Amino acid sequence: MLRSSVRKILPSIVAVMLTAGCQSPEPTITMNSPPGSEDTSRTTVGEYFAYHNDQGLMADLSIADMHFIADSEHLNGTGEARLERYAELLATSGGRLYYDTRMQDSALVDARLRVAREFLMQVSPGSKRIDIVLGMPRGRGMDAVESAAGRGVAQQPEARGPAYHLAGSIESGGSGN
Repeated sequence: MLRSSVRKILPSIVAVMLTAGCQSPEPTITMNSPPGSEDTSRTTVGEYFAYHNDQGLMADLSIADMHFIADSEHLNGTGEARLERYAELLATSGGRLYYDTRMQDSALVDARLRVAREFLMQVSPGSKRIDIVLGMPRGRGMDAVESAAGRGVAQQPEARGPAYHLAGSIESGGSGN
């Protein structure tokens, strides 16, 4: 009796399992290619941190040698983006930006200041005047206690050995799973 009921039920169970296995798989996500459509989660995160970035820029009000092409008076992409953002942030109030440099070549420093000023005039015509002068960033910096604590943390040794090896990787003799 038990065998006859199993014979009757078994084909139904097999049919259900086969139809469940026939569903199309979910599309795979490729991590190293650009998204095919606009990713709204990144926009939301970017908008959230844009305010914080702007607050840091306004506290700092500076450009540095890293914003120029090495040994040249021309702005690099980072410098252009930074000055464009300053032009937007200071469009109604104007202000002063500080160029922080340790360069000794006064001709190159003067040329960089000229190029940065010209760039600001191009991206924000009709805005309040934004001047660029030599000087240190305006931010408060760090007091001695913060600096000493940061240096202490930076000097602590880190365990680098396990940081570059995955458990179960081929190099460590594992199965790869």
